[in-house]
Amino acid sequence: MSTRSADTVQAWTGHWAQTLTGSIDLNGADPVAHALRRHWANRVSQLRACGQIVDVGSGPAILARLMGSLGWAVEHPNTWWCVDQADLGQGWQQSLPTGVRVLDGLPFEQSRPPSGPVDAMVSNFGLEYLDRAGLVHALPHWLGPHGHLEAVLHARGSVIDKVSAEHAADLRVALHELELPQRGLDLVQALATAPTDPVHRMMHGVEVRDAYNAAVDQLKQRMEARGRPSAVLMDLLGGITHAIRQVRSTGAEGASQAISRLGRSLEAEWARLQQMQACALDERQLSEWHCALQGTMAQPQRLKAQRIDCALGLVAWNLSTAA
Repeated sequence: MSTRSADTVQAWTGHWAQTLTGSIDLNGADPVAHALRRHWANRVSQLRACGQIVDVGSGPAILARLMGSLGWAVEHPNTWWCVDQADLGQGWQQSLPTGVRVLDGLPFEQSRPPSGPVDAMVSNFGLEYLDRAGLVHALPHWLGPHGHLEAVLHARGSVIDKVSAEHAADLRVALHELELPQRGLDLVQALATAPTDPVHRMMHGVEVRDAYNAAVDQLKQRMEARGRPSAVLMDLLGGITHAIRQVRSTGAEGASQAISRLGRSLEAEWARLQQMQACALDERQLSEWHCALQGTMAQPQRLKAQRIDCALGLVAWNLSTAA
C-alpha cells in the first residue's frame, strides 16, 4: 500500500472541484449507503464525547457533514480535523459547523496534530490508501493514549469492489481500447467540415463515421452480453451523442470541448477506480493492518476487525475500538 500517487491525488482534486459527494454516496437510497449510515449512526454518541477528532482521507468533510444529518453538528469547543492529500477548495467550507477544520493538500503520514493528540481517529475509506508504515509512525503522534479508532476500509470482494472492478474494466475498454472520445472528436470535425453538395456530403468522412459507430456498437454489445447497462458507459455514450448533435448549433469547437471535458473526467474516474481496487484489502491484508495498528495502541486488545454487511453482501471492513 502507498500514499496516493500524484496522478490519483490530482484525479481526486478534480473530482472535489465538481462535487461534494464521494464515490460512495453516504446519503444514497441503496443498501450499501444505508449500511454505512447505520454504522456511523451507531458511533455518534461515542464520537460526540470526544473533544478532538481527526478524520483521515476526509474529502470535503463528508463524515463531518453526515454527522449533521444524524443529529450532531460539530460545534466549538469540539474540533473535527479533516485531513486529506487532495486540494478540497474553499467556497463550500464557509457553511461548515464551527468545530470542523480542514487541512487539505497534506499527506497524513507527514502531518502532526495542530492542537496536540486527539481523542478519536475516524476514516471512511481513507486509511487503506495510506502507506501503512507511515501511518503506524504517525498514529501515536495524533491519537492520545486512550483514543478511539473508527475506520471503514475497502474490502476485496465486497459489493463496492465488484462494482468498481466492472466500471474500471468498462472505462479501460471505452477509453483505451476503443478510444471512443477520440472517435467522437474525429466525427465532430468531419461533420463540421462536410461539403454542402449532397453527393459529396454523403461520401465525406465515411471512414470516420464507420469507426465511431463500430466503437459504439461494441460498447452496446458489451452491455447486452452482461444483461444490464453500465452507468459509466451510459454517461460516456450519452455525453458524446449530445455533443455531436450540438455541432450545428455550437460549432465544432464547443462540441469538441464538451467531449474533451467528458474524456478527462472519465479518465480521472478510471484512475480513482484503479486506486480503489489496488487498496481493497482481503482477509489476510486486513489481519496485517489490524496487527500493525494494534501494536501502536496503549490498549491493543480493544481494537477489533469486523465486517459491515448489507442485503447484497459484504460492504466493507471495520477496524474499531468501539465497545
